[in-house]
Amino acid sequence: MEETVYEPREDSYLLQKYVEEYSKGSVLDMGTGSGIQAIAAAKNARGVIAADINPEAVNQTRLTAEIEKLKNIKAVESDLFEKVPKKKFDLICFNPPYLPKEKNIDDIALFSARRGTGTTTKFLDSAADYLKKDGIILLVNSSIADQNKINKALEENLLDSVVVEKEHRFFEDIFVMRITKSPLLKKLDELGIRHAMVFAHGKRGVIIAGDYKKKKVAVKVKKTGSTAQGTIENEASFLKKLNRKGIGPKLIMAEKDFLVYEFAEGSFIEEFFEKGSKRDIILVLKKLFEQLYTMDKMGINKFEMHHPVKHIIIKNNSPVLIDFERCRYTEEPKNVTQFCDFLIGDRVTGHLKKKNINLDKTRIIELARQYKENQTKANFMKILEELK
Repeated sequence: MEETVYEPREDSYLLQKYVEEYSKGSVLDMGTGSGIQAIAAAKNARGVIAADINPEAVNQTRLTAEIEKLKNIKAVESDLFEKVPKKKFDLICFNPPYLPKEKNIDDIALFSARRGTGTTTKFLDSAADYLKKDGIILLVNSSIADQNKINKALEENLLDSVVVEKEHRFFEDIFVMRITKSPLLKKLDELGIRHAMVFAHGKRGVIIAGDYKKKKVAVKVKKTGSTAQGTIENEASFLKKLNRKGIGPKLIMAEKDFLVYEFAEGSFIEEFFEKGSKRDIILVLKKLFEQLYTMDKMGINKFEMHHPVKHIIIKNNSPVLIDFERCRYTEEPKNVTQFCDFLIGDRVTGHLKKKNINLDKTRIIELARQYKENQTKANFMKILEELK
């Protein structure tokens, strides 16, 4: 065997045991090395793709398959999924390099980044796209590697995992993880949402980014542990109504446990204040106030406009309001007046003064009071006139 090819060791034989048990249909042996897993899988599988970044490992696997007279193995040189055929597999197995990188030692078969997780997390970021609905990933891991990073990668890629076996060897525990698509990921697959990955965590919800019909979308689900009730259904209901007035990201679909809308890309409002010109900032503020006035006239309160730093996204001078989970109908909506409070706060006025936008705080307070007492178009326009 070539010296640069990873020779089978304890972790290889531990993984082999489960590859023999779970292999069927179409199998991908990632980081094939000596080809030990590809050979094991080929006995039960219809076809096996054996991939490795090391050309010598690819040649070794081809030679071994030839000696074993296994014609259902195809070895390919590939940096993870780079050259792997675009198809779904019943089983993907991977014994990655999991040792934290050491100074002056460069062996990609053993070492992976400072915490021993670089290759594994990169693999997990793409693995679900190559896995069938009920497919399985068998992944070798070590207690030496940073488990928090691996668990985070699993969570962000909507993957469930369980340790099927663990062995203690000298200074480490080696274990095999059985990884599957979560019920949510399977549902998104069924709906045609691809490349789903957690994008952000909020107080009550989690945002997942994905692709749907060649467009980037956001999927919002309730955050695990949140005690809030009916937030997803509530947001979907209000977003549908507000979309008719050109407010909010376009709602694409909604079910009880999640909603899907067009992904709003751009800058949050405070970042926009820092980068935008005086003309653009005034234009965007007026557009925002128009949307908030429309919501007031509809009797809808968003409840978050006094501190909307994460609730407004601006792109090409077009503001998009997001996060409507707390929306309620009320006789005294406060969207416009709350946003007035936000604008005259010290932090925001500091940003605006740098762009030569000087708001008269006393005047804004008085106009907001008049508007609160009588939400007429005339009173609203008086507020807009202060933006100059």
